[in-house]
Parts: sequence; C-alpha cells; structure tokens
Amino acid sequence: MAILRFGFSFLLLLSLALGSSGAQDKDKKAEDKPAKADPKEKWIPVGQVVAILKEVRESDKSVVLSIQTKNSYYNPQARRMVPAKMEDVELLLKDDVKIRRLNPKEDFDDKGRPKKYTVKELKELKGDDLKTPGYPADFTDLISQSIVNVTLMQKPQKPVRGGATGLVGVAGKKDDPDIAREMRPKISSIVIMGSLPDNANKR
Repeated sequence: MAILRFGFSFLLLLSLALGSSGAQDKDKKAEDKPAKADPKEKWIPVGQVVAILKEVRESDKSVVLSIQTKNSYYNPQARRMVPAKMEDVELLLKDDVKIRRLNPKEDFDDKGRPKKYTVKELKELKGDDLKTPGYPADFTDLISQSIVNVTLMQKPQKPVRGGATGLVGVAGKKDDPDIAREMRPKISSIVIMGSLPDNANKR
C-alpha cells in the first residue's frame, strides 16, 4: 500500500510538473508571438513634395512649407514671364518623423578649407541606417529657407455621419479647428536638400 501511495503521489507530482511546464511553454510562445499592430497606428502614404521651409515651430513640432501650386509661364500679351504661384501650408510632424540631410554636414580642415570626406568616413556618417538616403539630422537642423523633400502620411479614414472626423483614433467633430488641423496629412520624413543662397543661415 505504501508503494501504491508513493506511486500515486509521484504521478500526481509529475502531472502537476508537466502541467506547469506546458503552461510555461504556452506563456513563452505567447511572449514570442509578435504583438498585432494597433490599428490606430496604421498610416496611409499620401505622397512626396519638394518645398521651401518657411518656418519651424518647436512648440508643437510643426512647420510651414511654401509649396508651388502653379508653374511659371510666358504671357505673350504682356511679353513677360509670369512667376510660379507659391502657397504656404502648415503641417505637423509625426512623432517618429525621420529627418535626414541629402549631403553630409559641411566641415572644414585646419586651414579653413572645406573638408573632403573619404568613402569610409561617409559610410560612418550615414550611421546604422544604410538603406535610407542621406545622412542623419535632427530637428535643430531644420532651418528657414531650406529646400526640403517631405513625405506625407495620413491616418486611415472611414465614412461617418454627423460631422465626425472619420479618422481612426481621432474623436470629435471635423469642423473643430484643432481637429481639422489634426486631420491633415502629417510629415513622416524630411530630407534637407539644400538652402536658398541669400537666406542660408536665416531661421
């Protein structure tokens, strides 16, 4: 009887151990399984545009871009060129916006001459992200009168009634100025291409 009791106790402990191990394996698999992306964080690409950076607002991470909305053309009656039409647009930056510069930041040698980078130095300046064009930059590198190439993205939108926004993760009415501002496309990446000569250092 003692042997039977011992055998029963051993089997009971073994089953508990296996059950605990199975639960741990299940928990481990659950941890290893990648979490599903939050639908609120999905963004839809809108497009790219080359513009002139007019103003940088650090308080709310926004910028004002001067975008060409109409090409220049020759007016035969006036016998002159009509300049291109530019329009200023305010846009917010995404929280995870990528800021790059097309060329490495200018540096000078001991004699004050522009430094020429080696292939190795250029590779080091690109950082870990070798696939993305350009070189790393940050918000402080955004200077007024710079020529920039921006990529725009927007939150997904669904049909709604009653004047609601329809944007996933954005509650409120679309006629609210703050909500309307939030509904605009946001900048997901900025590539600094250069500066206008006369205002290169103007902020």
